Amino acid sequence: MSSSHSSAWIRMISLDHESGAASIVKADREIVTTRIVVPAEQGSVTRTTFIPAESRLEVVAVDETFSMRLGGPQDAPSAPVVYLDQNHWIDFAKWRKRPTDLTPSKRPFFELLDQAANEDRAIVPISSAHLSETSNRGARESRLDLATTMLHYSRGWQLRTVLALRRGELRALFGGAPVTKTDAITLAPDAILDKDPNHSLDTQGLGPEITALVQQQVWAFVLVNLLLDHEPANGAGREAAEEWAQSFAPLAENLRINSKARALSRDATRIRFISDLGRDLPAAAKESGLDSDQFSEWLQNQAENAILATPGLGRMREVLHFRLSNADDIWEGNDLNDWLHLTYAAGYCDIVLGEKKTINYLLRAEKSVPQGAILHRRSADAYEDLKTLLGPS
Repeated sequence: MSSSHSSAWIRMISLDHESGAASIVKADREIVTTRIVVPAEQGSVTRTTFIPAESRLEVVAVDETFSMRLGGPQDAPSAPVVYLDQNHWIDFAKWRKRPTDLTPSKRPFFELLDQAANEDRAIVPISSAHLSETSNRGARESRLDLATTMLHYSRGWQLRTVLALRRGELRALFGGAPVTKTDAITLAPDAILDKDPNHSLDTQGLGPEITALVQQQVWAFVLVNLLLDHEPANGAGREAAEEWAQSFAPLAENLRINSKARALSRDATRIRFISDLGRDLPAAAKESGLDSDQFSEWLQNQAENAILATPGLGRMREVLHFRLSNADDIWEGNDLNDWLHLTYAAGYCDIVLGEKKTINYLLRAEKSVPQGAILHRRSADAYEDLKTLLGPS
């Protein structure tokens, strides 16, 4: 794989994250040493070594060395993208540590994915859902096994934060540029988080080129620590998710018992879906130049078809409709992660392995939304599709 970095005169940048010491090895083997200000929270990472010619970062953490790729917005996904829900990442970690611990029917898929990811013939991105669910795992050994597996195989690739993708799709509804696979699957620093990249890194006058490379290296350090180090669940966030989940019950029950409401279920669920978008939808409309009357007309006459024509929003809207039409399907707080991330993964990846319920709903939605990923509930069933996408080795 060719390098995306132009710094041919740099052979290696090594950062000691305990002392802040940086060593830069030039092409002529001259070594320049300096110090940088790195994040105060050292976490599990002790050293990172970046090799620009290979866009490769070697990370030393928790007595293990693994590789990631570093890049920027110019790096486009050129291989099949396989998104694994958390339960399938857990299986991958089990297979990686001791293949015989995994059900025999599952092993061929992970054997193939292991080979393809290590050869850069497949991209296996992680998302913010993986960050929160992994860091909240209490058992240190299983958490570290899972985190190092994610870091090894994702190699820096991320599913951009769903909130950013959603804002992009909302702008596209009113004439903005459409969100593409390259926007969604990226190596860009901080893409997995809903915030702007940190451009305030102090590199003590190293110049813009070195600063950019070190910035990417420090971002990788942050990403690794977010996965490796235990972070107890946020109580307020968990309560907010549960409150959000419980808010669906009255509408779902009304659609079940009220025949008039049931006849207008598409309208009712669309209103709820638009309500959940908050201020982002009217902000996108205003940004495009629509006044309040034009926006109201759009909501009444165009919103349904426009939303269904987008890869992520369309799937979110359909899954919500199907679930609200089934009052026996009780929402839980952790459903938020599946609803957000599996729908967007299904819109922009090539294969998605997810939990049974959401995948079933996404399969039902396929007839109404743009073509997206091949969907599977079981890794054994995904083997042949992955083999076909990869083509000859």
